[in-house]
Amino acid sequence: MAEKEKSYAQAVPRPTLDEWLATFSRLDRAGAEFLKVDVETAPTFAHIALQALDDERRDRNRHSARRAYVRLKGRINLSEAEAKHLDSHLQRLESELIQFGETF
Repeated sequence: MAEKEKSYAQAVPRPTLDEWLATFSRLDRAGAEFLKVDVETAPTFAHIALQALDDERRDRNRHSARRAYVRLKGRINLSEAEAKHLDSHLQRLESELIQFGETF
């Protein structure tokens, strides 16, 4: 007869509702910080693309700006001030991308 294998697993306490809420709040804050970086760099990609003489460079930067735009439009929960800041940058980015024939 084969011996039974011993299990050394220990029960881990389940997170409380407050711990879950705190985790989601931290995720929202981290996401907001990421979006702040995106909202600052996306117009730079669009600007570089508008001035690029090389088709490959123009397409690469236009694509990067478009990806950032899509990421920003599907944003997470933001404070009212963060949302206003993001929206103003999105409007600028959208108008620059429209110059390339992008549609939204």
